[in-house]
Amino acid sequence: MKSRLLGMAMAALLTSACSNYQYKSFVGSVDDPAIRVLDLSDGKLDAPVVYFDTTQYRDLGIPFHRLLLAVRVDGAPLPYAGKYSILDYFGYQAIRLTPGRHSMEWCWVSMNKLGTGGGKCGFGAPDINLEAGKHYLATWSSSTSVKGVSGYEQMQISITSYVLDRDTKTQVYP
Repeated sequence: MKSRLLGMAMAALLTSACSNYQYKSFVGSVDDPAIRVLDLSDGKLDAPVVYFDTTQYRDLGIPFHRLLLAVRVDGAPLPYAGKYSILDYFGYQAIRLTPGRHSMEWCWVSMNKLGTGGGKCGFGAPDINLEAGKHYLATWSSSTSVKGVSGYEQMQISITSYVLDRDTKTQVYP
């Protein structure tokens, strides 16, 4: 009986370990066909598209979803986009723009299945030239450190954000 219960518990743990956590209705991959593209190009067929990177992973068995969300373009806020509270962000995972020079701003968001997380806004490309027909990826790199004295430690995450040409993988900003 004990071995059967243990087996059922292990099976439940293993199947739950495979599940991903998805923050709100945002997709977990920029290649997901369900990604919604906000069209700001006036319907131009060769308009460049900027995707904002997203990843799902597990740390110590806890599912996380980290993503970038576009919140401003050319100085104007995007519809409903921004930080509403420490756990409530909204923005766009892909935007289609007219070719030429633009400014973009985005937020980095990290949420987990336990209902905790946070983010930081103010990342961006204040003057980027987007070419017709190109696809771009706003992405990031991060490092984590623990600061403080014993009993009062605080985890700090440092984020560096940049933009790549999705086809060539070359960095185009900064």
